[in-house]
Amino acid sequence: MKTVCFDAIVSFSPIEKEKPLYALLLVQGKKISTSFYFYGQIQKEKQGLFFVRVHSPKPLFLKWKDKFEVQEPGKKPLLGEGLVLNPFSEKISRRKIKKKIAFLECLQGEEKEMLFALVQEKGILGLKEKEIIDFSSLTNSVLLNLTQELEAEGKIRILSFAPLFLLSQESLDFLCQKILSFLAQFHQKYPEQTGVSIERIKRRFKLQPRILSLALKHLSRAGQIKEIGDKLTLSDFKVTLTPEEEGILRELEEMCFKGEFRSLSFEELRQRFCLSSKRLDTLLSILIEREKIIQGKDGLILHSEWLDEVILRIKKFEKRELTVAEFKKMTGLTRKYAIPLLELLDQMGVTRRKGPLREIL
Repeated sequence: MKTVCFDAIVSFSPIEKEKPLYALLLVQGKKISTSFYFYGQIQKEKQGLFFVRVHSPKPLFLKWKDKFEVQEPGKKPLLGEGLVLNPFSEKISRRKIKKKIAFLECLQGEEKEMLFALVQEKGILGLKEKEIIDFSSLTNSVLLNLTQELEAEGKIRILSFAPLFLLSQESLDFLCQKILSFLAQFHQKYPEQTGVSIERIKRRFKLQPRILSLALKHLSRAGQIKEIGDKLTLSDFKVTLTPEEEGILRELEEMCFKGEFRSLSFEELRQRFCLSSKRLDTLLSILIEREKIIQGKDGLILHSEWLDEVILRIKKFEKRELTVAEFKKMTGLTRKYAIPLLELLDQMGVTRRKGPLREIL
C-alpha cells in the first residue's frame, strides 16, 4: 500500500531555514522534492533530532523503520538522515500534536513495542492483520509470536487468528465503562423498563461484532450486567412495581403454568390486563429474570417448572430417540408449539435433531 504522507524521526544538521523545510527526499534510489513539517524537537539534550510529517508529491511504498536521507536541491551535503515511523499519516490539529508525539515515541522501540502502539492507536475499532502487514515488514510467524506474547502479558486480546484481529486491554476496559455508563443513563431515563435491547446497543456503539460481543461477555462474567431475554441491564437495577403490577405478575405466571399463554396472543394479554405493549413486555421480562418463565424462539413462553417436568419425562423416555408425534403426545402440545419447543430443547442440549427424529442426549 502506497503513501504520500508519513511520519518520521530525522537527525538534522543545524537548520537555519524557516519551517516547513522543502528538500529532497532520498529513498529507495529516488530523489523526490518533499516538504517536512516539524512536530517539535524531541529533547533539548538531543540537538537536531526531530519528529516530522513528510509530504511527497509521488506515492511511495514505505514500511516502518525504512531509512532515508534528506538533501538540499543541488549537489550539497546531506541535511539529515531519518527513519520512517508511521507510513500512513495525515495533517492534525495543534491540540493533537502531543498525542501524535507520544505515539511516535512508542514507534521508536522494537517490534513488540511497535505492535502494541498500533493496537492502542486503533482503540475500540481493533487492529486488523492487513493493517499490520501494510504498516510493517513483520513475517507471519514473528507477528503471531508477538501477539501471543502481548496477550500473555495481559496487554491485548486476540479476537481471531485467521486473519489476526487484535484489541488492547485498555480499549476493552474503556468500552466496558462506556457500556456501563450508557446502561446507567438508560435506567435513569426509563426506570419503568427492564433494560436496553441488544439491537439498540449495537446501533449505539456501531462496533465490529466480535469487539462488542467480547465487551458484553466480559461485563457479564464480571457480574456487572445481566441478560434478560433480548435485553441487557445493570446487575443491581430493579424495576419498581406497584402492588397491582405484582398481582398481574402472579396471574401471568399462573396462566403460563396452566398453558393459557399458548392460546392467547400478546395483544389479547395486553387488552386483558389493560397494559401498554411496553409495560407488558417489561412484566414478562421480569418473570424471565426471576426464572419463573422461559422464552424461546417465535415468542414461545413456558413456565420453568413445567419445562423442567418435560425435560424429566424426556430423560425417562424408554427409547433414546423421539418422534414429533411422541413428543406431542408426551406434552399435549399441537405441532405449532411442539416444534419451537423441540428447537429450544436442542439449544439447551437436551435433544439433538437427527433427520425427522430427536436424539435424547
